[in-house]
Amino acid sequence: MTEIRVYFEGHSTLRHGELCALARNRVDLSFIAAKDGPSAYGKALRSHPEALNVLLKDSEGPLPKDETTICRRLGIEPSNTRNVFWMVELMESWFLAHPEAVKRYFDDQAFSRKALGSTANVENIPKTEVLRRLHDATVRTKKGSYHKTKHAPHLLEQVDPSLVRERAENCRKFFTAIRAMIENQ
Repeated sequence: MTEIRVYFEGHSTLRHGELCALARNRVDLSFIAAKDGPSAYGKALRSHPEALNVLLKDSEGPLPKDETTICRRLGIEPSNTRNVFWMVELMESWFLAHPEAVKRYFDDQAFSRKALGSTANVENIPKTEVLRRLHDATVRTKKGSYHKTKHAPHLLEQVDPSLVRERAENCRKFFTAIRAMIENQ
């Protein structure tokens, strides 16, 4: 059975429902939380050369036209960039693609839906602006201001991936590539 290993920087409790359901009985699909995604990806290329190794990483800024530039900066060889995918500028952008899920999670009258704004392409929102919007929307709620480790794993469970793919091109590229890897096995 083919093995697909997706390395990401994040918490190991994150769930990966849609793609794992598609992979069931077809490929061995693993999502691997790594403190340093690029380093873990590099090690995986050496230790699991038979697997399809993938890196999903925050770009931390606007994505350059030539993605090998950012890969080189992270120590990823240009020949290994085919299976590197980006959350532009950061994973939290995906929450803005489905504001109703954020509202539902915080479930509080003090939540400010208006503070999240409305942007057709959430990847065009700079990192600082995404974080400011999440802070402003949640600061007065009982769960407190948005915090990556406290809230992100739970929010990701609530967000509809199809809505994110509609409003985040790089998310769509990632899902399309993983689907193709699964279906071609």
